[in-house]
Amino acid sequence: MAFLRFSVDSALLRELGEKLVETVHLALVELVKNCYDADATEVEIIFTTNDNGATIIKVIDNGTGMSHTSVKDYWMRIATSNKEDRKVSTVFGRPLTGAKGIGRFCCRRLGNRLTLITKGTANGKTVGKQSKIEYTEVEFPWMEFEPGTDVTDIKCKGDQTFKNGEITGTTLIISGISEEWSHRGLNWLKRQLAVLAANRGVKREGFKEDPGFNVKLIAPDFEGGIRDLRDDLMNAGWGTLTAYINKKHQAVCELNALGIGRKTITSSQKFSALRDISLEIAIMVDQRDQMRDTGVLSQGTLQKILPEWGGVQVRYRNFRVYPYGDNDWLEIDRDRGLRKGNPNSELFAFAQSLRGVDPSRSLLNLLSMRSYVGNVNIGEEADGFEMKLNREGFLSSVAVDQLKDFVRFTIDWSTILRDYYIRQESQRHFLIAKGEFENIIDQKIDADKVVTEAVSFLEHNVRSIIDHLPEKEAKEIEISFTKATEAIRKHNESNQAELSHLRLVASTSTLLLIFSHEVKSLLGLLEQSKNSLTLIAKNMSSPKHQRKVNEISASFSELKDRLEELLQLTSLVGSDHRKSKPSQIALKEKIARVEKVFELVTNKYEITIDYSGVPANIVIKKILEAELYSILLNVLSNSIKSVIAAGRNRIIQINAVKDGIYNIITIKDTGLGLKESSFEEVFIPFIADPEGKLYQNLDSRLNPEDNLIVGTGSGLGLGIVKEIVNAHDGTVEFVKPQKDWNAELVIKLP
Repeated sequence: MAFLRFSVDSALLRELGEKLVETVHLALVELVKNCYDADATEVEIIFTTNDNGATIIKVIDNGTGMSHTSVKDYWMRIATSNKEDRKVSTVFGRPLTGAKGIGRFCCRRLGNRLTLITKGTANGKTVGKQSKIEYTEVEFPWMEFEPGTDVTDIKCKGDQTFKNGEITGTTLIISGISEEWSHRGLNWLKRQLAVLAANRGVKREGFKEDPGFNVKLIAPDFEGGIRDLRDDLMNAGWGTLTAYINKKHQAVCELNALGIGRKTITSSQKFSALRDISLEIAIMVDQRDQMRDTGVLSQGTLQKILPEWGGVQVRYRNFRVYPYGDNDWLEIDRDRGLRKGNPNSELFAFAQSLRGVDPSRSLLNLLSMRSYVGNVNIGEEADGFEMKLNREGFLSSVAVDQLKDFVRFTIDWSTILRDYYIRQESQRHFLIAKGEFENIIDQKIDADKVVTEAVSFLEHNVRSIIDHLPEKEAKEIEISFTKATEAIRKHNESNQAELSHLRLVASTSTLLLIFSHEVKSLLGLLEQSKNSLTLIAKNMSSPKHQRKVNEISASFSELKDRLEELLQLTSLVGSDHRKSKPSQIALKEKIARVEKVFELVTNKYEITIDYSGVPANIVIKKILEAELYSILLNVLSNSIKSVIAAGRNRIIQINAVKDGIYNIITIKDTGLGLKESSFEEVFIPFIADPEGKLYQNLDSRLNPEDNLIVGTGSGLGLGIVKEIVNAHDGTVEFVKPQKDWNAELVIKLP
């Protein structure tokens, strides 16, 4: 009796490669998944060229590798996979991700030749440096597996050696590369690999602690050459938040985010128990229009990443501390559940400075705790952190409490800025819609009249439609529509009045700050006067002492006049101005009044404020008196500080000209000046001194008693100026100064 055996034609490899692995991008993803399943912590994908200039791909990982037996019995045996009998990886217990048994076909799909180099132990359950390791190298010439030949007849050249002190891992070198690569396909590849790179470390029962997984893509012809997918992932969401504790124990924060650019803040709050602390957090929003890099991130990949890998982890001296990051240790989800909208007092003041932000509701856009992806790093020099006996978290301490406060400060600050971004985006969409509506009606309309004009437009068109309806139905629709449009009108009127009031509330803070400085200077002067009066009391018959008393009395009178002037200015915005109406205000008269406020400083430091270039007939239209004072007070206050800090000829010049329907106001000074790169930054709230030289120079040139008057600014002034000017359809900007001047600010107002 004769027996027959099946044979396998080499065409099967090509057939399976085409059917199982449809694209080169999918093939590469599957190879990286194999690296992940092999418990690698890092894989490098390198696109390079060989000595002949041909492109080759290298996939290098530091996983378990394979023994010679595994290569022979599993990797080279078609339709068999050593993964079939297990669900997780051998070292870290990772859920297996790769499609079972198609790794060799992926290599075949990518190119026509493969060199496999793998280093592993006999049991295949160890990673890292080993005292003895099996080194196996095999070459696979896929083009020799031609149709008509039997797979088992093709020999693949291979070597096996044993080495000492080597690190486990596998390297695939693929040549004869397919020409299918595309930019769109590379983006798909990055999004798929980002899901794996999101693994930042986890501990699974019964296995070694998983330190995480990262992918580096080194491709000279694509996007700058070298891509770290972990970094790309961190920078792909709405924003990236970094912060550290400085030597004064303050939080120094930076947010780089979509739509608002790079923002910074240094907290007034001090975290006295913290040092050598830093953090980096990616802010991930599950909305496509709030992603900075959709080549790396998509809604689909984000929905895979956040449930498993979202959260702020803690690393203590480079080791992860559990369960931080897996739980709501920052009480983010708790506060979301309670609908907490109020930040702390410092951040409340910051929120007040941002246009359109309601401070009392500024935290309502706080994302879920899984949407913040990153690490808090506690360095070697940090004190006050002691691990519990079970190694699960820290023992309670002041440092641990302040660590939570520090991280929440940074996240709450970024949340307020995101609320601001949402408001600005809403305004941008409004302007687009306004432009489209203007095209429809073929006329320009003021921003505050869009709603009323749109309602009127609808009323006109609805009436045209109603005229063609049956009488009863037409009457019902007319009544309903009238009620709806009336509600819209009333709501719009209420919003406009509230917006005007909120703008004035923002202006109030600066006026009150100046008032506070003046009160402090009064107290200092009274203290000096008291000492002088004590001396005079010893001998009132002395003419010299009598003159001293008269001088003090004159000082009292002068200070009283200035204080009354400030009280009058403060009263302009201290009451409810929702019923106040904008008016026409002569500019020069208000400049003269503001100049008087600063006389104490300008006289003492010989500062000249020249506003002779402001014609008496320059009138600012449709503006509240308090708003104009806020503009002038903030601008002149900054110029005064700058000319004192510069220490040279101290001159401030104000000019104004009428240009069509606008007034152009120019403020020039001989102060320190600004770099052009800072022209925009100085208008960002809380950035009082972007170049770090103003207050350093002020300290060396001010008399100690005048620190209370001039002092360190809040960083709100120019931001408020810009908000007010923009609200009146004007502009404000720093420009390159004219000759003999160091700073020039140009304000354009109707």
